[in-house]
Amino acid sequence: GTYWYHSHSGGQELLGVYAPIIIDPIEPDPFLYDRDYVVLLSDWSFEHPARIISNLKSLGNYYNRRRRTVGEFFRNASDKDFGAALSDYEAWSRMRMDPTDLADVTGETLIYLMNGLSPKANWTGIFRPGERVRLRFINAGASTYFDVRIPGLKLTIVEADGQYVQPVEVDEFRISPAETYDVIVEPVEDKAYTIFAETMDRSGYARGTLATRSGMNAEVPKQRPRPVLTMKDMGMEMSGMEMSGMGGKKTDSKMPGMDMQMPKEKPKRDDMSGIVMSDMSKSEIPGS
Repeated sequence: GTYWYHSHSGGQELLGVYAPIIIDPIEPDPFLYDRDYVVLLSDWSFEHPARIISNLKSLGNYYNRRRRTVGEFFRNASDKDFGAALSDYEAWSRMRMDPTDLADVTGETLIYLMNGLSPKANWTGIFRPGERVRLRFINAGASTYFDVRIPGLKLTIVEADGQYVQPVEVDEFRISPAETYDVIVEPVEDKAYTIFAETMDRSGYARGTLATRSGMNAEVPKQRPRPVLTMKDMGMEMSGMEMSGMGGKKTDSKMPGMDMQMPKEKPKRDDMSGIVMSDMSKSEIPGS
């Protein structure tokens, strides 16, 4: 299966002390492929890891330079009513959180790499049309989540974290730090395809190319707008519950199972009715 190793000392992982480990199975793989490539995703900064940690300790959103603006507030107010937009901003302010803060460290200081190469350097894997190509994705990023897709190709996931899985076809998958996913792609045209690994917070990307010969390039997708979290994403919109700090208003979420009814009276400490007690003198632990 597909694995990897990395250092746990002094921020060395962010300095590049990592590498893939590929373990050949005793028995043949339960799927066929013609070519095999490792696709190692990572993040790199010219700032020393100790400096990055120091900056984050001084300000949790130090590297989030894409926060909401006044103009964005008024656009939101025009999409819904002004009061709702204002309440949303106030709620996030009370929690001392930012709905755009999806990553501690972002593209403000990081460069995202594919097999050690920047997007401009463009790592390339060669194939012949009609071949089945196995891509072993490894996320060696210190803190980055990647959303991986290859426009024009379906991805069939056949292995996760070194273990076989029931093959599933997807257009895109998210890979967290330390995870590995093996996918099979079947390009049939004599053309180039972009391997696009966009960061979850949309502050950057790693990219490479599958091509029939060196030097070919495919169109690089435009980055999607940065996500903005909602109260529902934070688990704060629960039907039937009043949120402290939210003006005492009930939310309109329809999340099943979240309409919780609290008992009007506390149960008596010695009221054990309805609870079946096993023989506490017996133990299934040997020697106890």
